[in-house]
Amino acid sequence: MDEYAGRVLADRYRLPRPPADEFELVETRAFDTYSGQEVLVRQVLLPEVVGDDSDDGSFGGYGFGEGGGALGESARRALEAARTAAAIPDHPRLVQVFDIFVEGGSLWIASELVSGRPLAALLAERPVDAYRAAEIASDVLTALRALHADGWTHRNVTASTVLVCDDGRAMLGGLAAGAAQEALCGYDTLPEGDSEPVPAMTGPAEGSGSGEPAATAAAADAAPDAAAWHGPRSALEAERARQNRITVVGAVTERWAPEQAHPVHEKWQLSPPVGPPADLWALGALLFRSVQGHPPYPEENAAELVQMVCSEPPAFAEECGALRPLVESLLRPDPEERPEAEELGGWLRSLIRSAPEPDLGEHTVFVPADPAKLPVKRRKGELVRRRRRESADPGGLQHRRHARGKQAKAVRPARPPRRERAPRQEQEHFLHEQVVSSRRPAQDGASSPRRLGLRLLVVLLALLVVAAVAVVLLMPHRDTSSDGSNGDRTVPAQMPGSGSGGSDGKKQKPSASSSHSAPSAPSVTSAPAAPTTPAAPPPAAPPDLGPDFALRADPAGFTVAVHTGWQRAGKNGKDQVRYTGSDLTMTVVPGRDKATGDAQDPLAYQLVEPELADFRASSWSSASGLQTVTVHGHTAAEGEYTWRDANQQSVYARNLAIQIAGRYHVILVYGPDAQRAAVQRAFDKVVETYTAG
Repeated sequence: MDEYAGRVLADRYRLPRPPADEFELVETRAFDTYSGQEVLVRQVLLPEVVGDDSDDGSFGGYGFGEGGGALGESARRALEAARTAAAIPDHPRLVQVFDIFVEGGSLWIASELVSGRPLAALLAERPVDAYRAAEIASDVLTALRALHADGWTHRNVTASTVLVCDDGRAMLGGLAAGAAQEALCGYDTLPEGDSEPVPAMTGPAEGSGSGEPAATAAAADAAPDAAAWHGPRSALEAERARQNRITVVGAVTERWAPEQAHPVHEKWQLSPPVGPPADLWALGALLFRSVQGHPPYPEENAAELVQMVCSEPPAFAEECGALRPLVESLLRPDPEERPEAEELGGWLRSLIRSAPEPDLGEHTVFVPADPAKLPVKRRKGELVRRRRRESADPGGLQHRRHARGKQAKAVRPARPPRRERAPRQEQEHFLHEQVVSSRRPAQDGASSPRRLGLRLLVVLLALLVVAAVAVVLLMPHRDTSSDGSNGDRTVPAQMPGSGSGGSDGKKQKPSASSSHSAPSAPSVTSAPAAPTTPAAPPPAAPPDLGPDFALRADPAGFTVAVHTGWQRAGKNGKDQVRYTGSDLTMTVVPGRDKATGDAQDPLAYQLVEPELADFRASSWSSASGLQTVTVHGHTAAEGEYTWRDANQQSVYARNLAIQIAGRYHVILVYGPDAQRAAVQRAFDKVVETYTAG
């Protein structure tokens, strides 16, 4: 009570001393002597009294000082608008109004004292980020949707009326004060059907059992035509109300939506009405101010601000980040083009859900913990405190006065007779030596729980490594390679005409039970292990072609296995020999191009190989399994190719380019993509049996 030693309002509210006697718009804390709690009191100045029409010179039980006087018409409308706004249902995001009364030529509003700070105070320190601004806007939008559902337009959404509580949520206040100011200017803020007189309000003392009313009804003294008044009736009154609003409201961007700031013209009744879109425009301006740190329009002069809102677009929301599209859509001059509240709520929720996790920051200082202040965790889970021995220990060992446990009980010595009992210090020393000696193996051993877990982890990792190596060594070879790595094909024999001797070669294919050698070692011709006496390798067995393939000596100078149903198409101008049949085509080029210069590498030669021109010309193509191999002792390159032909049909091909005597021998087998198995089988037969010369 010593803090509230200033002016007393309505014989109930005690104000602090500093701002008690100032005649200006003020908002201060007050102490309600009826309920015993703190409230927030706001003062709204009323215009001067025009005449004295009442009998007792008072209104609502509160006079105007020594001279007395009655309320003017605008003051009556302001009081009625404030009381009607305060009578709306309570909402968790709206500040509750307890009492509204008139005293000393001012309208006083006693409302809930929220444990928080106005958003304007937070923005004075530093702007907020886009995601925090979205959280605040979401709470404010929830309160606005509750007001719009009751037919109200707030008209006073500013950084001063948005309160950020200590728990992070935001609340919206200023509804009653804004309604009173609008009514003083000459506007009708009451929803349709709410122009009837509002009964007296009761403050928070009603719930405490005092039963004292906060203020009496005032609408009974209103003028007879007060219920029929619904705002300006002519263009002159509308322009006068607009000029009054410039003086009362001032240079606050959030309260000047384009439909509120537009000058009055002859057909003023056709102007867009002031409704919920004006509150959404104010919310957009508030988001701009919260993130950018300044309003979208300069606020040096109220008249200039109103003119700029009507004629110029707002400043660019360059620093709003993810909120920029939302802010720009809310600040559109046409109310019909602004998003609705439901759509706006969905955007804000999506933005809040996408907020990143908070970062500790670069300037975070980690304070190391003091081990001496931490409890010592025993192996059995018992938490004890270490105590130093107060007296000297002749044995050089410390003892525990509170040692407990079954083990300590088991080694406790027998109690000697009363006459022969050892001193207490010797008993404790003996007990400590027994406990320490019984627990020393567990402390000195290497089988602590942590070390045991580490050993199990190491053993498990070793088993996984051994299993991986075993899988790699025992994995069977594949006929085709699609990983793009370099590999080798090895065959036991060499082709005649290659300078290596031998009759006809055969490409050796690893079986399913064969294992990989070292990945980086080059492939060599397979041979049996050399005994103590050198022995000649056994002759190569003829290849098993099966019933549908037969060796054929081609007039172009090579021998190859050809399907019995295929026909030779002859040699064309590109030195290509083709065999076709069963939707498959085999093309053989016996030594047309020289392996010189950049074409020395078989893989590089395949990039310019004429037989793969259709592959390179196709708009959709893919290649895989490109690798360097050894076929019959000669360097070669093979690969798998897929492309679409002129009829948009998918084609699958296997290609092999072999270097023999400085020239390339090309084997290309291709067919429909659906017959990959047939293409692969024919390709393997051709590679195994191809000989030149």
